[in-house]
Amino acid sequence: MALIPLNTFKTKTKVLDTNTTATAYVAPIGVTSIVLMAQVSNTDPANPHSVTFSHHRRFRVLPDAQGNNAQDPNITTELVKNFEIPPNDSAALITGKMILESQDSIRAYASTTGTMKLVLSILETANT
Repeated sequence: MALIPLNTFKTKTKVLDTNTTATAYVAPIGVTSIVLMAQVSNTDPANPHSVTFSHHRRFRVLPDAQGNNAQDPNITTELVKNFEIPPNDSAALITGKMILESQDSIRAYASTTGTMKLVLSILETANT
C-alpha cells in the first residue's frame, strides 16, 4: 500500500473561463487540504472583469456526536460572487485559511475567458 506524505505544499494555477462548474482544485481522498492563499489577477490591460470563487461539498456529511447536524451533498457556497477586478490588477479571494475536507473542491470562473488567472497555495495533510 502506498503511503500518503504527511504534509505536502502545492501551488495550483488556472486560467479561468466562463464555465460555472469549472473546478480549480479537489482535495484528494485521504487528505485534508488547507488553502493558504487564493489570488486572481486580471491580465486585460483595458477592461475590468469579474470572478466568482466558491467552495463545493460533493458528499453528504453525517451528524456527529458533538451535535453538529448533517449537511446535504452537492452544495456550492460562493465566497466571492461577480467580484470585479480592475484592468492589470489582482485581488486576494480569501482573507484567512480555508479547510477542504477530502473530495471538497474549489470552483472558480470569470466573466470572460482567458484574462483572469487564479493561483492557489495549498497545504495537503494526510488523514491518519
